[in-house]
Amino acid sequence: MSRITLLLALTAAAATGCRSARPATGAAEPPVHGCPADARPCAGHWYKAFDEKLSWHEAKQACEAMGGYLACIESAEEQQFAAALADGRYLFLGATDETQEDDWRWINGSPFAYTAWMEGQPNNWGGDEHYLATYDEGEWVDVAADGDEFWMPTGYLCEWESPPR
Repeated sequence: MSRITLLLALTAAAATGCRSARPATGAAEPPVHGCPADARPCAGHWYKAFDEKLSWHEAKQACEAMGGYLACIESAEEQQFAAALADGRYLFLGATDETQEDDWRWINGSPFAYTAWMEGQPNNWGGDEHYLATYDEGEWVDVAADGDEFWMPTGYLCEWESPPR
């Protein structure tokens, strides 16, 4: 992609901001390196929700296989956008405290400064909730890596730093 094409794509994404969120869903596509054409732009990044029940680690690998990563929500603007994409679904996001309890880290290395925890969260219920997920209204909860309980994520949200090709 040329620098001019990239600049135009970034300008267009910035112009639309994060207000254009419409649920982008689908089964995981075959691993393709690059942002899917139907990913939605927000704040210079692109996002897509996948309705595929995987463990947190499998979802992380699926996003990475497509050239992205589990979504890292770093602002209120991104949070509102992600909540709209989640559209009431429970989706894995890209943060964990598996290394040290209550020391949440985004997998992209960004500071864990902005949060949108649901009241009473994180609570590490059962002692194995070390992974971030959306819940009702897009608020965040900590969950186990996998399981069949009703509150477990049934999908995941990927993020890309480069626009679709």
